[in-house]
Amino acid sequence: MRRIKHTGNIVKTAKCRFCGQMTQIEADEELTAAQAEEQATMTCNCTDAVEYQKEKQRKEKAMQNVAALFGEAATPDKRCGEGIVKILKAAVEEIYTGGLAKVTLNLRGGVKASISQNSKGEINVERTETKKTETHRVMTGG
Repeated sequence: MRRIKHTGNIVKTAKCRFCGQMTQIEADEELTAAQAEEQATMTCNCTDAVEYQKEKQRKEKAMQNVAALFGEAATPDKRCGEGIVKILKAAVEEIYTGGLAKVTLNLRGGVKASISQNSKGEINVERTETKKTETHRVMTGG
């Protein structure tokens, strides 16, 4: 049995959801069975758990990228409304779970948000801004 120390005073035993390896977890607060299992899985070294950890890290990085490019971590002039950010985060979640392959949103002001997964499993978040140039039409009459 492995032991994870979080300098807490509550000790709980949980198993990896993939291989069943038991881990002793110390926490500051009482954990639910699901939370304890998640912690055990996130520290297990079995092949399935390591792949799960990588996938979860990819999702978390994509969520951070949404915040950095469109949300609360973006510069004020680049921030989008809360509703748009929620849609983008929901798209990351759907791509992570396999429901979607790619999402592109055309936002006002020539801004395009694109979220997709590459062949390595990484979730890419892109912001594209198209600057429109003014076009003057000259009408000639006859």
